Amino acid sequence: MADTIIKLSKSYTAHDKSFDAVTLREPTYSEIFRDGLGRPSDWQPSQHGPMLVKYPEVVDAYLQRICVSPGYECIGALSAIDSLKLEEAVTSFFLERKEPPKSPTD
Repeated sequence: MADTIIKLSKSYTAHDKSFDAVTLREPTYSEIFRDGLGRPSDWQPSQHGPMLVKYPEVVDAYLQRICVSPGYECIGALSAIDSLKLEEAVTSFFLERKEPPKSPTD
């Protein structure tokens, strides 16, 4: 499990730490299933077709556990855009990464 580094739009200082990036580790089976955190987003049916619903409380619960650096206690004052970058990083852990198709060889 490699850590994911999210570059922020600016530098922040909190709890005597200065940082311009946040490092997250991948959630574990135990956190997802045993602790019952589940998925941070889910596709729901709507009258206009499937709609992606995100669960901010689940995203926050993951960030409390997987924020490696600078630490969860430091991210409370992030701007909206940087907060959304963290949300996107958390939800991306739950997407299957497929390899691009290989070009045929002669």
